[in-house]
Amino acid sequence: MLHDLFDGYTRSILVFTGVNVLAAYSFYLPFKTGQVSLGQAGFMAIGAYASAVLTQKFGVPFAAALPVAAVVAGMMGVLVGFPALRIKGIYLLLLTLGFAEIVQVITLSWDFVGGAQGFRQIPFIPSILEYVVALIIVLVLFFARLERSSLGRAMDAVHQDETAAEVMGLDVVRIKLLAFGLGAAIAGLAGALYAHHATYIDSNSFNIMVGVEILMFVIIGGSSTYWGPLLGAGFLTLLPEFLRTLRDWLELVPVAWTDFFPMNRVYDFLHDALDFENAKRLIVYGIIIMVMMILRPDGLLTRDSLRRLTMPRGA
Repeated sequence: MLHDLFDGYTRSILVFTGVNVLAAYSFYLPFKTGQVSLGQAGFMAIGAYASAVLTQKFGVPFAAALPVAAVVAGMMGVLVGFPALRIKGIYLLLLTLGFAEIVQVITLSWDFVGGAQGFRQIPFIPSILEYVVALIIVLVLFFARLERSSLGRAMDAVHQDETAAEVMGLDVVRIKLLAFGLGAAIAGLAGALYAHHATYIDSNSFNIMVGVEILMFVIIGGSSTYWGPLLGAGFLTLLPEFLRTLRDWLELVPVAWTDFFPMNRVYDFLHDALDFENAKRLIVYGIIIMVMMILRPDGLLTRDSLRRLTMPRGA
């Protein structure tokens, strides 16, 4: 079993990294049809609360509650997707943002799920890491198949030009609803996995900043290939751990080396900068986004760069 191979801290890092990968894929799927959504955190919340209610209040096994959470979130995704069909761009962002805020307010005020006190005593699933890894593998295989399928090419066509896609005879409405609903279902899975690992959730667990972070995972990793969300989510989730390790190493520097000007100022600056938590994380994320938009506006990984990496030498 995978959970026996790692200590609790490492296992938690891997679980949360995997959850972020799933959340990134939930954004990537509707984005493949040109739909930019900030509502993925709301769908995660729906999946998390649906699974938690089933397991904690009704004693449903997690293996059964997980797909139910995905279905419930997916159905909500389709309902939200209907009004989203006729709008795009910033208006779609505002619509999905409003949906996420509505979900947050409902979870904050609904006493059945804990209200402002949060949902406590959610059953902990020791094998959650196995679920996360299995779902990521399934999604990678799914997107690999989708990339080469007629449906995948139809989604790309809708993304590039909806009018031209309709003229070609593609059912744009069905394709966009399918992408939005499946993306919401994936977000529901991510939320359910998060809830049963953290064992506590509240309205702030899936706030608007979570939706922004999911957006950044895909932008940083690259939105033109299905490997991009995995790369971006992994990079941004593990970055704080890397900087925390650097901070621990910095504390091992002998005091005599930093007890004079200007080394003492440099040491203090680095020590504070590497305290990569809470608001500072968002500041560094913003800096990374700005640098990325200048140096690599298409993300760390694009279809062209992936093609060059996989192309045999001399070909």
